[in-house]
Amino acid sequence: MKLRTKITLIAAAVILLAAAVSDGIIWMICRRTLLQEAEQNVIHRLAVQRAELERYTEQIGGTVTLPELTYYFKTRGDDYTVFVWNGTVVYNQTALELEDLRSAEFLPYAYSTNEIAQIRKNGAEMLVLKGSAGGGVLYAVEDLRPVTHRLTMLAFGMLTISACIAVLTIPLLYLLTRRTLRPLGKLSDSAKLIAAGAYDERAAVTGTDEIGMLAQDFNTMADAVQERIRALAESEERKSMFMADFSHELKTPLTAISGYAQTMRTVRLSEEDQAEALGYIYSESKRLDRLAKKMMRLMELERTERLETEDIDISALISAACETCRPAAEKKGITLEQGDCTGSLRGDFDLLHDALCNLIDNACKASNAGQTVRLYTEITRETNDNPNITALSEDCAIVVEDAGCGIPEHEIRNLAEPFYMVDKSRSRRSGGAGLGLSLVAQIIRIHGIRMDIESEPDHGTRIKLHFVYTPLNT
Repeated sequence: MKLRTKITLIAAAVILLAAAVSDGIIWMICRRTLLQEAEQNVIHRLAVQRAELERYTEQIGGTVTLPELTYYFKTRGDDYTVFVWNGTVVYNQTALELEDLRSAEFLPYAYSTNEIAQIRKNGAEMLVLKGSAGGGVLYAVEDLRPVTHRLTMLAFGMLTISACIAVLTIPLLYLLTRRTLRPLGKLSDSAKLIAAGAYDERAAVTGTDEIGMLAQDFNTMADAVQERIRALAESEERKSMFMADFSHELKTPLTAISGYAQTMRTVRLSEEDQAEALGYIYSESKRLDRLAKKMMRLMELERTERLETEDIDISALISAACETCRPAAEKKGITLEQGDCTGSLRGDFDLLHDALCNLIDNACKASNAGQTVRLYTEITRETNDNPNITALSEDCAIVVEDAGCGIPEHEIRNLAEPFYMVDKSRSRRSGGAGLGLSLVAQIIRIHGIRMDIESEPDHGTRIKLHFVYTPLNT
């Protein structure tokens, strides 16, 4: 059963129940009113008959006989009066018998000497008021069949009105519910399309009510799901490319090692050729070792969420990185120069040291003998836009600058990808695997540092690592 049908049936049931309750209350009020009216009639009839009988008794001397009472009631009685004198029925034009009156349960009525009872005779309800008069018992009778008829007609009329209301209301409720819940159908259709793979599908539902808010939340969720799927797809693509590049990078040194080892096994070589072959095997083995270590380092950084940080003197950090890289740089005839370095930053010293060493190593690989790689800091002061704050916010950047071959502009955005190399032949000759900047990107990511690369072919490269500057306490 559809939701709109359920809501319609529930609403119709509530309306009918409310109509039945209200009709019942109205019917009970009308019944009470009509019964009170009948009681007033018998009270009035009993009072009139009693007053006239007492007046007649006074006129004939205060004592009446049975013939006189019989004559009186025949001339003045009505069809709703019963008079019993000394156990004898003097007058009775009603359908009740003396036994009916005697067997009835009369109850005291309204702080008076009168008594009242309801008697059923031949399917008819009668209201009887009993009182003393003229030395006998006077009964005033009110036929309740008109009351019953009026109540029956009232109940029939109420049922007819309720049925008409139901006939008119239920279709109207169904149409209104169907119109109100139509956006839910659109949401369902959109959900089915998204489940089928149409991730760009959105629910075309507007409004400020709860259904409109649900549609907005649904579209927001769909956006998040689409973005997540896109990110997963990109991640899978990167993993596939990563594995392809990794396999390719492994293939080159493994092929060289295997080839030279096979040659040494099958061919008699001179001592000089053997030494050359062993040198190639050793260099390619070291390259595999560096590749494995960098891969392990990358995986460790990807799992890192929190760092144990400390205040780091920028000058000491750059000096340590330069000292680590200086022997390899001097071997290539490249000079490392440290400029002005002030201030401090919070981070992990070893990780930032590794990042700077990778940047220096890349700068040395891009430079020729006789050139210089410079490291220094730049501080940019920017006035805060908030008029209530007069302090200056300071941005510091560690700069690694070389005058080497440079990088084409369209290559810069891909530099942080694993195994990406601008000049693959030069990188492999210098022992690179394209993982250096990937390590740097992971390290600065977990430190909240921004990296900018400025480069021009044949004019060198400037890499800036931006962070919040903190003056060094002395």
